[in-house]
Amino acid sequence: MSPSPSSGSPDCMTNLLNMTDCLSYVQVGEGGGAAKPDKACCPELAGLVDSSPQCLCYLLAGDMAAQYGIKIDKAKALKLPGVCGVVTPDPSLCSRNISPPPSF
Repeated sequence: MSPSPSSGSPDCMTNLLNMTDCLSYVQVGEGGGAAKPDKACCPELAGLVDSSPQCLCYLLAGDMAAQYGIKIDKAKALKLPGVCGVVTPDPSLCSRNISPPPSF
């Protein structure tokens, strides 16, 4: 049985997995470092913001991605909304809206 993330996380995991087209832009290391996101990334980001904006906090925290061996470049992740022209909530709200994932 796999560990259970904090409340709200399962939906976020599904949503974040749907944003794999953004990895080439925001991922550090192999497969990452692209100068601009893939064409499909921006609509995926817009969909995430519309449906579950709180999930952006999990993406920025990097904890969920790290569980799968993916390291996120936080600076590029923060630039992604501007690159895509997508309005997102202020990242500073994350510290007030989510609790840290449980330790495994």
